[in-house]
Amino acid sequence: MIVPAFICGIVFTSCGKDSLTDANEIEGTYVGSYTTTNLTRGLSWDFTTTITLKEGKFTYNETPEGIYRNVYGDYSINEGKIIFDVKNYDFPWGEILYVPGATTLLLEGEYNYTFNGKKIKFSKIVFALSPEEEFSCEFELYKK
Repeated sequence: MIVPAFICGIVFTSCGKDSLTDANEIEGTYVGSYTTTNLTRGLSWDFTTTITLKEGKFTYNETPEGIYRNVYGDYSINEGKIIFDVKNYDFPWGEILYVPGATTLLLEGEYNYTFNGKKIKFSKIVFALSPEEEFSCEFELYKK
């Protein structure tokens, strides 16, 4: 009984440490590309982006200065997912152009991610209802 309990304790403790280590290691400033592909129509567009991750907070900028400004919020990491909660964005045409698949607004939500110490890649598929279309949203960023 003691040995199995000890092994389970080691496994659960090491899992917790791995998650915590990943969250700390991922902190930094990243530059790279954000690509949206309209899978329904076969169209895509991309931007150069800078994202800073620090202590559960993020900031986002487009280069050259894009239509999104002052984007920031919270992020968390859980079970191979990175989750963004946008707190503020300055998007003057939001009511005209807001369609899932536009740019930063899709930073909101849950993404699958990989991180190798220098490169972070996260992506998700989004479905728009009107018109019914499917989008792939992918960030590929390198640590500065």
